[in-house]
Amino acid sequence: MTSETTVRSKRLHHVAYATRDPEATHRFYAETLGMRLLRTENHRQGDGYFQHFFFDIGHGECLAFFHVGGVGEEADYQTAISTAAGLPVWVDHLAFALDDLDEFEAMKKRLQNHSVERMHEIDHGWCRSLYMIDPNGIMVEFCVTTNAEEFLQTEEEALRLLRQPPEEFAEETRKEPSVARRVRR
Repeated sequence: MTSETTVRSKRLHHVAYATRDPEATHRFYAETLGMRLLRTENHRQGDGYFQHFFFDIGHGECLAFFHVGGVGEEADYQTAISTAAGLPVWVDHLAFALDDLDEFEAMKKRLQNHSVERMHEIDHGWCRSLYMIDPNGIMVEFCVTTNAEEFLQTEEEALRLLRQPPEEFAEETRKEPSVARRVRR
């Protein structure tokens, strides 16, 4: 019998996405959203190259992007993850936490000052969210938890709901189709 040590992730180190336009990506994340560019790595690979660059999203966590050329990518590769997969744009998205409603309002103002067209703002009951699309076609959300008790469920309740058949979903849970579905890059 072997003993196995349980190892759990402590937090997110980074998540990485593709970009075709590193300058537009830098403008959006560094200049518009205020995330500091922490590191860029430039590498040659065969006859091609790739750049891997990281933005600080707080608490030692990063958002990274790859800019690639000639390293095995298809010529018409898509960076808009959800829509490229045939999904509504809101399915695969990035959601950044804000501490309180004051930060939420400050982010709204910052986005207005940088002429970012917010896709929409939603009060989900347990949180409020701002949604927009980055230059790569990826939905970005800024979210503030407004009612932590409403968000929390027991693990048993969350698992029961996860296993619930769609035909048993309550009518009051209905969400109307979002304009986000129609945004394509």
